[in-house]
Amino acid sequence: MTTLTSRLLPAAGLAAVAVLGFTGVPAAAEPAAEPASLSIDGDLEIAPGVHVLNIDAQGTRTADGTTSGTYVATLMNGRSKVPFQIKGPVTCIDTRDDSASLVYPISGTSPQLVPGPLRNQLAVQISVRKGTPDRVGVMGPAPTSSFHGCAPAATPFAFQGDFTTD
Repeated sequence: MTTLTSRLLPAAGLAAVAVLGFTGVPAAAEPAAEPASLSIDGDLEIAPGVHVLNIDAQGTRTADGTTSGTYVATLMNGRSKVPFQIKGPVTCIDTRDDSASLVYPISGTSPQLVPGPLRNQLAVQISVRKGTPDRVGVMGPAPTSSFHGCAPAATPFAFQGDFTTD
């Protein structure tokens, strides 16, 4: 074995452990779900006056962890809505201090472009953060099974509208 190989193998093993998350210690039990609600109504703005997505979402999570709600995103061409919507049920809510997030599987579009077998197979995460200005981020679409929780993620875009959490 060369010197370079003998140095790279341990480093590769440590990287694999970091990526796979193996610690050898059982994971702690999930804490009981806290009831929560999230309402988002506003536009994702990529530049001043350039709105590309109107977001209308309401969701709740009960004490037993059951999450429900609706999500509708309408595409925009600057400041006007265009006749195309993406819809889905809210399946995850995470609220923290000045930020919140939700995940919804894409159950349909209007006009309907999602074939039956593909409904709910892809999901999207929407994260919002209070600030000056408020911020929003979109992650996905990605396979629905790739979302494990919905902790707020990056919020690179300005958000023009309101969001509230309880």
